Amino acid sequence: MSAFICGPDHFKVLAIFAASRGSYGLNVDPRYVDGLSKLADYNPSQLASAYGDIMYAENTRSVLTRYPEDDEESAPGPINKPKNIRITARDMISSKYRLPAVAILKMCNCLAYQSCETKDWEQTPAFRLVQAIKEAAIRQLPGYEDAPWDYYADEQKAA
Repeated sequence: MSAFICGPDHFKVLAIFAASRGSYGLNVDPRYVDGLSKLADYNPSQLASAYGDIMYAENTRSVLTRYPEDDEESAPGPINKPKNIRITARDMISSKYRLPAVAILKMCNCLAYQSCETKDWEQTPAFRLVQAIKEAAIRQLPGYEDAPWDYYADEQKAA
């Protein structure tokens, strides 16, 4: 098996991270992700559910492209596949869905690998959402805030 549908908790973790507030405001503000601005007025659990559904649908589409003989139920992945990713207000605050930034990055890489079987993957809202989640997770890595934005080895700055 070279591609599979990720489990519901995978999507919940990424979507909750994206729809939560970080040091820069909302980790992934839909107003700044091409194709997602219509989600701007959603409350946090609605936004997380929408984010989860976007990623889940694209992952499923990719796997069904890779395995055209399968349908959603028989495609590689969890035995019981949900129809959509539902995230409640309780899920939003649950520690079981709060993972460190490095885990978020690795989960993004896994999801991207499982979702890239279509020719238009890089043009999809799901791709742009995963990229935005990665960027937000990078900003939360230890030492990021203290690292130089611009760097000069010598004291002399560019004119």
